[in-house]
Amino acid sequence: MTLNLELIRDLLRKTLGYESFAAGFISRVVADEGVPTAGITAQGVLRYHPAFVRDHVKTEADLFCLVFHELLHPAFGHFIHGPDELANIACDAIINAVITTLFPDASANGCLFKALYPERGLAAILRKGSKLVYSRYCPLYQHLYPDYAHSRAKLSAGEVIQTLKALTPPGYAQVLLLGSHGTSGAEAKPPEHWSGKVTREVSKELLAAIKQAGGGAGYCDSLIALMVEVLKTKRTLRQDLLLGYTTRKRLDAFFETNQRPRRITSPFPVNPSRRDLVLLGAGVWPGFFRNQQPELIRRRKGVAVFLDVSGSVNDHLPEILGLLSGLRHRLTTLYLFSNKVVEVPFATLCQGQLQTTYGTDFDCIAETVLEKDYPRAVILTDGCASLKPENTERLKKAGTRLLTILFDGGEECEAFAPFGEIIQLDQAIDNP
Repeated sequence: MTLNLELIRDLLRKTLGYESFAAGFISRVVADEGVPTAGITAQGVLRYHPAFVRDHVKTEADLFCLVFHELLHPAFGHFIHGPDELANIACDAIINAVITTLFPDASANGCLFKALYPERGLAAILRKGSKLVYSRYCPLYQHLYPDYAHSRAKLSAGEVIQTLKALTPPGYAQVLLLGSHGTSGAEAKPPEHWSGKVTREVSKELLAAIKQAGGGAGYCDSLIALMVEVLKTKRTLRQDLLLGYTTRKRLDAFFETNQRPRRITSPFPVNPSRRDLVLLGAGVWPGFFRNQQPELIRRRKGVAVFLDVSGSVNDHLPEILGLLSGLRHRLTTLYLFSNKVVEVPFATLCQGQLQTTYGTDFDCIAETVLEKDYPRAVILTDGCASLKPENTERLKKAGTRLLTILFDGGEECEAFAPFGEIIQLDQAIDNP
């Protein structure tokens, strides 16, 4: 099959709609012997190895499997840290199961995966129709292909990875994986990350398609729930930074989720006990595992945001609104400051109605933070102001942490440097 841009875009539009963002994101299709199989770059270039496509991609269903696999790849970056081969295998197994089970017609029941992977062994979890009934991978395989399963147990993506690591013995044979993966050794090169905006748009589009493809089929519920979890966890740098500066003071309906361990029994080895690991090492399948399962605890938290309105803030208002948009439904109010602090509804910022006294100092921020006992806060400013030494000492004594985001060409903010990270507005917006 000869690949070209028109063919790829038509394929995506059949499933995702004519106005598909993902179809428009693919900008070029290039044959490249430097990639093992295929991959989509941050610039939207689909690169493929010509020999791999010639030998394995023979039908439109094969191409669907390959392209959708590449689109789902960036969604799993949240779960992989470094060149972890078993984590990559687990994520590929999830992706292949989703494509095969939720898009059976378009993928011809995962025809490409069936052609690439054997019916037995570790690689068999990457395809449908494997013969793993008496294998150590059988319970995990039944979770990935729930039409084969009788259990209603559900695993998260992280738990699938942990389970595969517990099940796989050392010295396993290397597995060919589709797409761009981190490599190990002296030539290690991490996969290229898409921008936060592209990742969010593609994830939103794929999530809608996956939900629609499920169509109420009960046996697909666990896979749909798993993909909802994965695709909805896509957070850009800006959101991670803001979440790092939340406070327990009542500002908004903003929650932080923490975990505490809880011991349960399960047919899956997720954080298994030492006894269970010893049995696995001896080749004995325990049947049920004594797992230490995290229990989620939600705590109300808020984020105190101070916006400098003394200078050319209107020139940067679109970028600032973009930065805060992820918290729009949680951030009901924020603080505007020049040489005094004014608390306003978030809608006021959206309407561009900004109050200023045309001067600037950081003392008003320090006094508000200390008065309201905020341990952390986020400050957006051009950095052109000062802080009295006595307020600096008071903030240090209180242990206050401040995230400073600079706009309008500001390069440093000496006043807030002792209290936390200082970054540029474009860094907060553009980084994945």
